[in-house]
Amino acid sequence: MSLRPALLLSPLILLLACGDGDRLHNICTSHPTLCQDLVDDGWCRQERSTVIRARYALQQKKGEWEQYQLMHELEGYLRCIEHATRIEYKVAKEKKSARVEGMLAAGAELEQLDAQTRGSNNPWLQLWHWTNNGDEEARSRFLAHEGSPQLEHPELQAALAGIYARVDPPKAIGLLQHALSLYQPDDPVNVQLFASLSTLYMGQRDYKQAYLWARVSEAFHGPQLDAGRLNRYAALSQAQQERLDEQAQEIAAALKAGHYRPE
Repeated sequence: MSLRPALLLSPLILLLACGDGDRLHNICTSHPTLCQDLVDDGWCRQERSTVIRARYALQQKKGEWEQYQLMHELEGYLRCIEHATRIEYKVAKEKKSARVEGMLAAGAELEQLDAQTRGSNNPWLQLWHWTNNGDEEARSRFLAHEGSPQLEHPELQAALAGIYARVDPPKAIGLLQHALSLYQPDDPVNVQLFASLSTLYMGQRDYKQAYLWARVSEAFHGPQLDAGRLNRYAALSQAQQERLDEQAQEIAAALKAGHYRPE
């Protein structure tokens, strides 16, 4: 079984706050060049807004994290606008419309940032170049951060687990468990981690844990796993299922409160 990091990662959007629409208007008024190439015609409005905020953040801080965030948001905008126009970026250059012009501008900007950040020692950018460009050197540099504070983030731990899922499933399980322990109160939890844990435990024939994490996934309205099939494999009694269901609720509550700790 393979757990590709790109599949483990959830979208890292810039969170909206009260009054953010006014703030976006202020950004576009004060810095029109950050906004004017992305047409606001009702399509992909949220994606457009996150790109503009990410552009503004990079303009203000000029850091590698801000570069990564902008690349991520541009990728999301391109996915949306390609769907809206039914034209892929790669074949859009002969078309002429405000929406297509915005697509071309976003694509060119993403290509420029991609080129600028190759060779970066930032783990987020290394992960980007590995998963998007198949850059094995970036993968090696990302792995070199293992055990360092730079990887102490749920999504980076999940990506690391994706590397080990095939070659060392117990280690991948430990990394995913650690990833879950890093969430803070009210953080949005990546529900794909539960499915990954359940699948890994299934592969290890630890059916109780596989059942447990399937139930945690359900508590978060995440991917629905075949709990009946798990029950058949594990031959769980009704009493065992009830205990595991209670434990799943306790784990879900701990995750939401930001104090989950693996046993």
